[in-house]
Amino acid sequence: MQRQRTSVSQEDYLKAIWNIVEEEETAPISARLAEDLQVTPPAVAAALKRMARDGQVRVRRDGTIELTPRGRAHAEHLALRHRLAEKLLTDVIGLDWSKAHEEAERLEHGISDGVMDLLLLRFGRESSCPHGVPIIGGLLYLRKRRGAFPLAKADAGDSVEVLRVQERDPQFLTFVAGLGLRPGTRVRVRRREYDETMTLDVTAPHRAGRPIHLGKPATSRIWVRRVSS
Repeated sequence: MQRQRTSVSQEDYLKAIWNIVEEEETAPISARLAEDLQVTPPAVAAALKRMARDGQVRVRRDGTIELTPRGRAHAEHLALRHRLAEKLLTDVIGLDWSKAHEEAERLEHGISDGVMDLLLLRFGRESSCPHGVPIIGGLLYLRKRRGAFPLAKADAGDSVEVLRVQERDPQFLTFVAGLGLRPGTRVRVRRREYDETMTLDVTAPHRAGRPIHLGKPATSRIWVRRVSS
């Protein structure tokens, strides 16, 4: 088991809260932050107290944590900086997409607002990070504007396009890349079993041969949209 740390930066807390809001559309609790950031519960309590004093978060009576408008704006700025760092690493340096998230965690802290503006100009505001998340708008944009949902919720017979693959597990990214399931790939759900295992046929951009079998731990981390057959 990974050893718990006594502290992380306030930026790490903001990103962790924002990631949960984007992924799950729910407000986190302190125990979830402690688990995700691998810090002790007292460290979380102390950090939330400081962040509440700074006007970044509010802790409700039920224990859920809410970003204030100021905290939300800061979190969105951090997420934008991270996605630009990932795109710089993959599109310019040539780093494999499975390593981009972890490397961007280190690189992003050295990116100034001026460099961010140049990167936005270089890649374009309509572009996406290597894992399919729009540079501007993030996962919330995919969900609200493009109808994105986890592949795990698709039905047998559905034809879908992969929009985004969750980026925080390098081994998972290597696994799905080997199956050809990158953003832009279209698949048809051939079968959905009682245990939620899915059988998929890749239909575009290349037509693969053998069907793909995925369990819910994988299909819940791939976001898709329904398309015409």
